[in-house]
Amino acid sequence: MEMFRDDFDFTDFCRRLLRTINRYSWTCHFFCLMTTHYHLLLEVEEDALQPGMHELNGEYAQEFNRRWGRAGHLRGGPYGAKLVSTDEHLFEVVRYIARNPVEAGMCERPADWTWSSYRGCAGYDDDGFPFVTNDFVLSSFHEDRTRAIRLLRAFVELE
Repeated sequence: MEMFRDDFDFTDFCRRLLRTINRYSWTCHFFCLMTTHYHLLLEVEEDALQPGMHELNGEYAQEFNRRWGRAGHLRGGPYGAKLVSTDEHLFEVVRYIARNPVEAGMCERPADWTWSSYRGCAGYDDDGFPFVTNDFVLSSFHEDRTRAIRLLRAFVELE
């Protein structure tokens, strides 16, 4: 089931995500919006994830349904959350999220997908998304930012 049909939907979700990040004091390290789902790499207080996700998904679904004349849930089930506890796991999660549009056949390279933080984190887009902090991901690859970007690109773009 589609969750995003056009750039307005993607933009609306990003605005709502920013508001949720600010309201619940989340830190967004990486993300990707697909047409049927999304991925977030977040740092949150333990008791702030559930109410934030409830608000984000609920309000977005209501607006999407109003806009597109439909009813019901946008997702088949509740969100899934996994703890990332090692650098190796972090690297794999970042690679998975960045490559998701490629694996789904939506673009040829991770940097081609507009609705992902990969472009900004990997230095392809100076603007990026204002609600994403790239420092954590990059510093996990290397302390030198230029070298970290090279390593991130090599790890994500290597097929």
